[in-house]
Amino acid sequence: MIEAYLARDEGKALEFKENTRPLDHIVRTVVAFANTAGGTLVIGVRDRTKEVVAVADPLREEERLANAFADNIRPLLVPDIQIHSWRDRELIVVSVPHMVGPYYVRAEGPEAGVYIRLGSTNRRAGPEMIAEIQRLARNIFFDEQPCTEMNSEGIDFRAASELFAAVSRPLSPPQRRSLGLGL
Repeated sequence: MIEAYLARDEGKALEFKENTRPLDHIVRTVVAFANTAGGTLVIGVRDRTKEVVAVADPLREEERLANAFADNIRPLLVPDIQIHSWRDRELIVVSVPHMVGPYYVRAEGPEAGVYIRLGSTNRRAGPEMIAEIQRLARNIFFDEQPCTEMNSEGIDFRAASELFAAVSRPLSPPQRRSLGLGL
């Protein structure tokens, strides 16, 4: 398993850390993984060279991580934390599933503490991204949002009917209602 991680480069779903310091950076990475696509954090590996340096006291560090995640991430997020031996060296592997969020760093709050993964970096999510994560949590997509500044008179039903006819589907009154176009 460790060989598979070492064969890959850091990216959207993989991060290497030499140790658990600073702990707030690890918390942000876990939040970003949960908000984006999930991911794996391998602790005990230098990120630039992928040199396996090991974790000095893996049981103590595992407990520190579990407490940090429980105390500093809202809503509660419970990633899978495992200790793995590789060539007589102990590593910690944190597996974070993609979860319905937004998750955030408690001390930074729900507006400033939401992070996402962009390539191999963690980025603070702006208001638009937070709104998108909230919509996904409600299973609502951006293109399904009502356009409140428009009314049915602003829709060219003739053009819409022609587009539907091009794919052999009539734009009937029931279809207009299901699309939220009114009668």
